[in-house]
Amino acid sequence: MRRSGLLLALAAGTMAAPVHAGPAEEARIRASLQQAVPQAKVQAVRETPMPGVYEVELPTGMVYASADGRFVIQGELLQLDGKQVTNLTEKASASKRVAVMKTIKRQDEIVFPARGKAKAVLTVFTDIDCGYCRKLHQEVPELNRLGVEVRYLAYPRDLPRAGATGGTGGRMGQIWCNANREQALTLAKQGKSFPAARKNCTAPIAEQFALGQRMGVTGTPAVFNEQGEQLGGYMPAAKLAQALGLN
Repeated sequence: MRRSGLLLALAAGTMAAPVHAGPAEEARIRASLQQAVPQAKVQAVRETPMPGVYEVELPTGMVYASADGRFVIQGELLQLDGKQVTNLTEKASASKRVAVMKTIKRQDEIVFPARGKAKAVLTVFTDIDCGYCRKLHQEVPELNRLGVEVRYLAYPRDLPRAGATGGTGGRMGQIWCNANREQALTLAKQGKSFPAARKNCTAPIAEQFALGQRMGVTGTPAVFNEQGEQLGGYMPAAKLAQALGLN
């Protein structure tokens, strides 16, 4: 999975803390969305720096609405300030992702630690059958050498169709239940067989897939830094290190 070059080049920028919408505007926006999409679960409605446009937080991400709730925009909101471009959608999403990431249990991740003291941490949602996931995994030794710890979570893309115990999800469950998960994951991404899994083990594949959806994952690999910012999909180790500020 690749992201737009423009978005990867955006400066971090600064943004004032979001302000909740007034009660009248929030009520109109909620009522309009509920009528049009009854299953929509609005979690919050906030003002944006753009006059008359409100950020609407949904479980799957952000949309934007007019004050009267008659117009909804899907996409990313960018703020221009001279030469500085701030992706307001990504900033709001990053804050939400940090809270989600804090719920992850370390023992549920497959971790490839940095050599020496870690300078940065990447959380990666992966699928063992994804070509770019396999390509990214080849960069892990160099990332570790550069001081980057890589933490893997399972995101089998065929799970909605095959379930957590069938298809790719089933094989990833075998990896997560392996005595040497790091080795098993590496072998699987090389297209090789790996040792049998431990018995009486339940892998958190479905839970991690759901976690990825809450993080806004739509493809793999999905790479996040500790600040909850999605760095994109596959990138060589040197470019990832640069994106992490490790020059």
